[in-house]
Amino acid sequence: MTAIDKAILDTNENICKNISKFSPDERGFLSQNLLSQLRNFVEYIGLKLCSGDINIDPNIEYFERTKILKKLGSRTDLHFLYKLHNFLQKSASHYTLDENASERLMLKYYEYLQKIRTYLSQNCNLQVLKNIEDFPIDTDNDMNEYHRKIAEKIDNFSLSSETINYNERLYIQKIKPFFVNEKVYYEVTFTIATDNVSKFDRVIAFTAMDILENYAVKFSMHKDMIIVNNSKMEILIIDSWQASIRPCELNNFGYIFTGKSEIKSNNLVYDGLMGFISKYNMNLLDFLDSDDIFYNSIKTQITQRAKNTVLFDIFDMCRNIIKNNMAGTNILRYLLYTMDNTILKSQIDWNGTCNILSNLHLKYGCNPFESMPFVTSLINHNPRIFDLLECISTQGREHEFLARYIKTNTEQKEALFTKIDELANFPNLDDLINCYNSKIYYKHREYRSLKQFSNSIYINEYAEDCSYIIKRFKELAASGVGGYQVYVESWLRENSDKIDDETKRNALLQMFINSHVAFIYGSAGTGKSTLIKHVSELFAARSKLYLANTNPAVENLRRKVTVANCDYMTVAKFLSSKNSKTEYDMIFVDESSTLCNSDMRKILEKSQFKLLILVGDIYQIEAIQFGNWFSISKAFIPETSIFELENTFRSSDENLKIVWSRVRNLEEGMQEAIDKFGYSKRLDNSIFEKNDEDEIILCLNYDGLYGINNVNSFLQDNNPGKSVVYGIHTYKVGDPILFNESNRFSPIIYNNLKGIIQNIEETEESIVFDIEIDTVLNELDTFGYSFELLGNSENGKSIIRFSVNKKINTDDDNAITEIPFQIAYAVSIHKAQGLEYNSVKIIISDEVEERITHNIFYTAITRARKKLYIYWSPEVEVRVLSNLRRKTNAKRDAGILKSLYSL
Repeated sequence: MTAIDKAILDTNENICKNISKFSPDERGFLSQNLLSQLRNFVEYIGLKLCSGDINIDPNIEYFERTKILKKLGSRTDLHFLYKLHNFLQKSASHYTLDENASERLMLKYYEYLQKIRTYLSQNCNLQVLKNIEDFPIDTDNDMNEYHRKIAEKIDNFSLSSETINYNERLYIQKIKPFFVNEKVYYEVTFTIATDNVSKFDRVIAFTAMDILENYAVKFSMHKDMIIVNNSKMEILIIDSWQASIRPCELNNFGYIFTGKSEIKSNNLVYDGLMGFISKYNMNLLDFLDSDDIFYNSIKTQITQRAKNTVLFDIFDMCRNIIKNNMAGTNILRYLLYTMDNTILKSQIDWNGTCNILSNLHLKYGCNPFESMPFVTSLINHNPRIFDLLECISTQGREHEFLARYIKTNTEQKEALFTKIDELANFPNLDDLINCYNSKIYYKHREYRSLKQFSNSIYINEYAEDCSYIIKRFKELAASGVGGYQVYVESWLRENSDKIDDETKRNALLQMFINSHVAFIYGSAGTGKSTLIKHVSELFAARSKLYLANTNPAVENLRRKVTVANCDYMTVAKFLSSKNSKTEYDMIFVDESSTLCNSDMRKILEKSQFKLLILVGDIYQIEAIQFGNWFSISKAFIPETSIFELENTFRSSDENLKIVWSRVRNLEEGMQEAIDKFGYSKRLDNSIFEKNDEDEIILCLNYDGLYGINNVNSFLQDNNPGKSVVYGIHTYKVGDPILFNESNRFSPIIYNNLKGIIQNIEETEESIVFDIEIDTVLNELDTFGYSFELLGNSENGKSIIRFSVNKKINTDDDNAITEIPFQIAYAVSIHKAQGLEYNSVKIIISDEVEERITHNIFYTAITRARKKLYIYWSPEVEVRVLSNLRRKTNAKRDAGILKSLYSL
């Protein structure tokens, strides 16, 4: 046995012993142990396969080892090993990963270990990783059966299958591996490749091919059928794939260097480059990073018969900057790796160059990312950590990881102040803080710097925002409106019959006696919008602005409040508009818990008002960015400014109310109530049996057996209505739909408006849809919009007609997706916030259970007016309910804020 084979087998023995030693519930600790061995294991294998020397020393010096391992990138048969080595270099190079992060990485790397085992067995007669199947992947029996049936169809082409004639470019959103009989297969989630593609408009297909997910692609696909739970399910299978980067993306990338757009898709260089990417499964960054011999040989192959080589002229310029680590390198590395048109366009300076970024056509605002990519964002884009790890070196960036940890702790756990005790993985803490602060762009230094107070570290900007907001609220709460009590009592004498709840009556009586700000807290269905309506009618003659984060919330207020002197806007529109009115007598902010601190501060700074009404529920889905102001304000504002609504009006079902209350307050007996009242169901075909015309199925994920995509497909297959195919989608008469983020009909037809397809007609150039929408319009509402009002349905709702073009040219820089809605038999829990249905079915599989937070679960169950069904296994039910936790940092953060700012 050679020394290199012995090194491989010794490391393999260590890995196998670890797998056999630990139980499934110790997966995190096991993953930490395995990651510590994997890098050596992969490097020994790489040295054996690429050195050409069977007697190579496994402990060869670093420089020679690196030189040999670089050859992995040019071996198409070993590209999986090259990718895994890159992952391991980056994930293990900055600091020890905790159990959670290690566990997630091992799940990501599992498919590569399967490939290593197969490759070494077939090509080297080396038997390794014999017990890799014992690593606890944690898939249930239903999922295993589902995957087995899909694998059979991938491996055996059915005679009844149907070829898909579709040739448009697609963006891959996610690739998830699954394993059947020691073979790797993939579930591929994708969308059409346009700039305005909706994240809710996804399609899923399956394949055994390892597809590069970085760039736009074209697929050859066919439809097949499997039987799941005694029901037919149509599936898409990918037969072949080809990289097909949109020419506008290459043009925009080239513009960064030349200030010109010169690249077309119909030339030899473009075709050759796409063929190379597909054959080698190599992204452009790895290609430009490769050694001179490999790069020049591929360049020669692609350009030797071409007249126009401008694309490689650009690559040569880019390669020179990257190889010499010139200013702009990190930006270029990331753009090469992702090559996404919307990201590219946001970074480009179309009118000049940036002298601090190698005179590239990049905006000055890109520089913070260039300096510290792991803790700052590109313009209008927040990169994912795994993408950054794969394209930018982590060496010498410990200060960034410290800042990222604190930022993540703040934004995701709402911990404004991170305890120093939590930062044991970061030695020399003071040095790292000083290093980070010194590298912040000087205009941002005051806000984004890390600071220490007592035994905590915090980001100054977040604390300053909190302090500003609270001080402003305290000013508003310091005095009331003169004559308010007599005024409201007079109004109530004339309008007493409008008030359906004593709590609301008392709130109206007390609201502005001692304060100019009112905080209205209430659970789902307690009448928060109704109270807004009452306050609006009380001050009907006053100018009023209604703000909310989402269009559905804004439109709900517009429908609910019908008095004069009202303006309605999303927060984003109000803050971005330079011409919008800023002075009002009253400002209402709905869904306050979804509003981040930064936006709340900007509202307070931009607007002028006499009264402020803040409405929301701290137990529903919270702000995407850091937004603790609505929950933390209770610790600072006098009780005379705070009003709690407790009586639920959304449902008259007392059983539902009991479950909502117990889940909201995390009381003992949650599970007993859910089970006793029959809300728990096993995952079976009853999911697809309709219980009410107004019904929705809520999921947390798009992929998987019980993901949104499959559930929509199941239910649409059972719809006998007339159908039409548009690109990768099918639409049928009778399909329920939700309008999505399209601006085509905004604000009359808004995001999340419900509807039903009433008719579909197809012409040579377009498809015409008649949609019954869940609102009532009149002819005046249609002026200036590209839809026609046909009349009203039997339900009294409006029916509109509009057309969409059949063809989309994804070459085009301005290509858009024409369909302004999504099929909505099932939607995500996040998408359903603000909606309500008579019947709600929630699917929680073991795939997604760890992502079910208290806020998400409570939001989901409170969408139901009458009927609630939660589909989960008994084991998942116990784990989900026992793991529900409230975020507990508000009290500690409030105490520190009081001391820090003397609040």
